[in-house]
Parts: sequence; structure tokens; C-alpha cells
Amino acid sequence: MQFFAVRSEAIARTHQALQALSLQGATSGSGPSRALRVAQLYGHLQVRSADSGQLTLVLSELAAQWHLQPRQLRADLEALQAMGWLSYAGTSRGTDIQLHEPTSLSRSGSSKGPGASNPAAATHQPAQPGSSELLERVAEHYNHHKPTSWPAYRARGQALLPKLQCAIRHAGDLDRFLGRLAQALAAMPAFWRTTYPQGRSGAECLAVLLACDRSCAGLGVEFWHVFSWGATGSKNAASAASGQGSSVESDPDFRRACRLFVWGDHAWRGQGMEAFELTDREKQRLTELLEAAGLGSPGQAAKQFAPSTNS
Repeated sequence: MQFFAVRSEAIARTHQALQALSLQGATSGSGPSRALRVAQLYGHLQVRSADSGQLTLVLSELAAQWHLQPRQLRADLEALQAMGWLSYAGTSRGTDIQLHEPTSLSRSGSSKGPGASNPAAATHQPAQPGSSELLERVAEHYNHHKPTSWPAYRARGQALLPKLQCAIRHAGDLDRFLGRLAQALAAMPAFWRTTYPQGRSGAECLAVLLACDRSCAGLGVEFWHVFSWGATGSKNAASAASGQGSSVESDPDFRRACRLFVWGDHAWRGQGMEAFELTDREKQRLTELLEAAGLGSPGQAAKQFAPSTNS
């Protein structure tokens, strides 16, 4: 069913689905104007995908055309994903989107009424483990991998739950998210490691991982610290960071390597004067520790810092 722009049933069903999400705390804002905007966005995506169901969108460009803030469209996209009507992932090209059949709409377009089979009720079903179980798993993982300078987190209340669910969806699943969380905790910049946690609670410190720098505000989940600090191209990083590489990660040299080097643009990048002043041999030794834990690309340390290729 195409519900581009103004189809009344599409707006009504979207409103119903948003209300269901709002009741479980997975989104904020479920009024008629929000429903109209979300429905119009989905219809716009249907048209742009040209029946293929796939497209790449530059949210900032569409936001400018619609005179909206990018964060508003990003929130609407997150709501549509939580409703099961699409899935998306940020890439260097923009946002790759795969549309799904809106299960709360009939294919024939006829209204079934509130008493009929209404898959919008499916949005009441959590996409992740139970809320308490999810928070406990995240808390356990955070407390195991956090720097000693950061306070412990106790899973009390559910204020962080919506953002955690959003981050898990972006990572792909809970295990992948926990892997990225461990990487971010090991690789965070010095300011955040030593200065930021002073006088703050564990909840505040975990929350900052689900936020981004001001320069990236409104650009999307992929810019949150939990993803940007632990960025890596290795598929093995998640398993290494989630516990299999714990013996390596407890090594002081490994933590020093995480502080001084980050992976980006297919190469190791030094952070600060301390990294700059290291000899090539020491740079290679430290980055090889990171590669041994599944970070970066195997063999890049030797290629980049071997004495035969550097003065």
C-alpha cells in the first residue's frame, strides 16, 4: 500500500503504532502532527525506492528540503525501525534503508477497525531481552570493562533503556553492541578517561557513551561515543572485546595502546604528542597489541611502522 503524503488510513495507523511505542518508552511524541510527519516520511521513502524497497538517503539534505532539523528526521527513522517498517544503517554514503511491509496496514488498503488483527500491537513486544535483563547484562559488561577511574553502574531505573535499545539496533544485536561497548571503554580519549568521571555517577558515565560530541549533534547514532571511540574494521573485534581477549586487555601496555592509537581510514592514528614522540618500533609494538585483540587490520602495524618503511 502506498501512503505517500495524505492517505488518511496510513496516518491513522501510524498514529496508533507511535502510541504503542510511546507506551513502552521506545519513542517520545505520538501526537497527530508527529504521525503525519512519520507517515509522510515513510511514503516518501516508498516513492524514492521505486518499488525496490531499498535506497540510500542523506538525511541532512532531506531535512533541509523539508525545513526540519536532522535530529527530527533521525528520530522519525528510529521510530519506523522500532515499528518494524524499515531497517537502516549509517554508511559513508549516507543512510542505507531497507523498507519492510508495514504490518499494521492491510495490503488491500481497507480499514479493519480497532478490533481486527492489528500488528501494530506487535510493537508492544520488546525487540531485545526483557528490560531488566538487558540492563543487567549491559551493567555487568560495563563494570567488567570500564577504566578504574570510572564509577560502577547499577541498573536502577530505565532512563537509559530507549537509547540502549537504539544503540543495540544500530549495532545489529546485543552481542555486537557489547563488543563495541568494551572497545569504546578501552579506547576512550584521555579527557573522558580521567577528567570527565570526577564526581559523576556510573549512570552519567554510561550515558555519555550514548551521546556524541557537540560537533556531531543530530547526525545520528553512528556518531555516538560507543561507536566512534571503538571504531574498527575487524569482525573479530566484538568477540575479543567482549571477554575472549580479557587477558590482553588487562595488560597496562594494551590500555596505553588504546589511549594512544585509534583505527581510522584503514590505518593506525596516533593521539597526542606522546604518540607522536614514540619511536617507530614502539609504535609498531603497541599497535600490534591492538591487532592481537582483534582491532584494526591484521598486519597493518608492521606495514605502517616497520623500520624498513619508515625513517
